[in-house]
Amino acid sequence: AAREGVGRPLPPAERGDVDRITAAACRALGEAGFAAEFARGTAAAPDELVTAIEQPTGSVGAAP
Repeated sequence: AAREGVGRPLPPAERGDVDRITAAACRALGEAGFAAEFARGTAAAPDELVTAIEQPTGSVGAAP
């Protein structure tokens, strides 16, 4: 979403890393779980994502 927002597509050199990480996340969460988390992350505001990283026990989009 951040890349789309500024018109900067993923560079081809990074595609392999993204595909590898996506596959690992799909294995860990299952296809439906990954799709749900991906959608939730895509819909989240940038500040919300930063807070989730700074406080890893929290959840993006979860009520306080």
